[in-house]
Amino acid sequence: MNAKRLFHVALAVAVTVAVIVAAIIGCGPKWGDGSVLHESENGQSPSAAGVDAAAAVSVTLPSYYMENMVFQRNQPLVVKGTVISKQDGKPVKASKLSATLSQGRKSASATAQIGKKGSFTCTLKAQKASLKPYSLRLRYAGKTVAELTNVYVGDVFVAAGQSNMELNHAQYFGRSDAPSFYGGLITESDLSKPVTDANVKFVEADDTAEGSDFPLRDVSRQAGKWLDADAESSQHLSYLAQQFAMQLRAKHPNVPIGIIQTAWGGTPIRRHLRGGDIYANHIAPLQGLHVAGVLWYQGCDDAANYATAMQYESQMTTLINQYRSVFGRSDLPFLYVQLARWPGYQYTQNVREAQRTALSSANLRNASNIAMTVSLDTDKGTSVSIHPLGKDILGARMAAQYLAMENGSKNSAAVPNGPLFESAQHASDGSITLSFEEGTANGLKAMRPNCTKSAGAKVPDYAKKPGATPLDGISNIATSTTLALQGFEVADHSGQWVPVTATIKGDQVRLSAASGTGLSSLNDMTQVRYLFSGNPKCASMLYNSLNLPASPFIAIIE
Repeated sequence: MNAKRLFHVALAVAVTVAVIVAAIIGCGPKWGDGSVLHESENGQSPSAAGVDAAAAVSVTLPSYYMENMVFQRNQPLVVKGTVISKQDGKPVKASKLSATLSQGRKSASATAQIGKKGSFTCTLKAQKASLKPYSLRLRYAGKTVAELTNVYVGDVFVAAGQSNMELNHAQYFGRSDAPSFYGGLITESDLSKPVTDANVKFVEADDTAEGSDFPLRDVSRQAGKWLDADAESSQHLSYLAQQFAMQLRAKHPNVPIGIIQTAWGGTPIRRHLRGGDIYANHIAPLQGLHVAGVLWYQGCDDAANYATAMQYESQMTTLINQYRSVFGRSDLPFLYVQLARWPGYQYTQNVREAQRTALSSANLRNASNIAMTVSLDTDKGTSVSIHPLGKDILGARMAAQYLAMENGSKNSAAVPNGPLFESAQHASDGSITLSFEEGTANGLKAMRPNCTKSAGAKVPDYAKKPGATPLDGISNIATSTTLALQGFEVADHSGQWVPVTATIKGDQVRLSAASGTGLSSLNDMTQVRYLFSGNPKCASMLYNSLNLPASPFIAIIE
């Protein structure tokens, strides 16, 4: 081989090696605190090589954009982030930045819109749910600048609030050999096993309000991806959220579930509102992301103070409005739990009442697709704990409500609710008639709540009963009783409360003077209430045909 030919061979080999090295270095995303950051090639080669100098950009995606993330099905798929030119004087051109979601031969693409300070969005057309992963790739001038190789499309829920929502298996039992919780009241065997379902994926926010991006908890940050709900990782996922997800997965086996957990224990609602640090750090960074709904469980912190308890309805309805604005849907399903029985705070009953009245508050911009789950009968005898056991029952009740909304039921008449008080009116015979919201008082009955650990909820057998709902999986929650209804009281202008006799009359309840109270009629009574205390004890509660209990209430008698 002559010298000239040898030179050309060596040159070809060198060029080939350089290309391979450049591809390896230039195409893989760089992982830091959970964000995807990719810097394209510097593009300093001569123009004759055809490299656009403006292609030298840096793309950063939000911290929660990680492998395994779930996007919401049947909604425009919004990809967002920031893009910055790496070369002074070279503008970033929106027409050159695009996002592509692909699965096999199927793909959807969209060109970016670039705003101030390099923020961008790419809005792709809605996609159907799939258990098979998609890939998400961002390109600039035809070059890949960021990529997630496995993402999913399904139903995404935000699990928010305080420790009521945050509590998980690891927090009940800080280590695997922890013998008990609350002095032996709750043992590890009392908890349902953690959900093991690879098609439930989640990411968690850390309990911090520093920075402007979504703060990742260690379990999410160290994994560098949304976690699969396996036996280990589910230990860190909200106990209530995973019970809810389990119910939906059984009903929709071909739909992945994504959980974005933002709950933070020991926090008042004001911190979750616009202007609060949790809102700024946990919710605002999710702006533009579409979700299926919000799960909310909070209020204990506000029940410790009279002023915050009295403000709760206004703040709760404001929060619903604001969260719906963030997620871009005015009727976004918003499901929340009314505070459970607990004697620890003086004004728990006042927060419960605020949660009830929030359902029909004039402050709501849209009153549809809002549901409250009553929890008075779900503690399984552990009401002395601020975290009673029955979150499996709550998850089933909330799932039934969501599925009804999903099917187009937007009001209390069609979404599963216990009896919701509407009005109290004096009758000519000296009694008082209680009426309930339409559709919530069908089949009124007196039942004895089962406040033992034998109450629980499992997934119904949909193969045998396709028309079942998650409510059908709840067992031993209450039993029929011949005892008269308890917990109803009336008061006159003096404010002295006295018990009354309550009798079911069709879809109403009739109150009359009880023996031993000194009352002959209730004509002078101005107020009525039901189970209005922090930790009410009652052997005969009001239920409807769905075996759902009536919400506590206090009201003026008309």
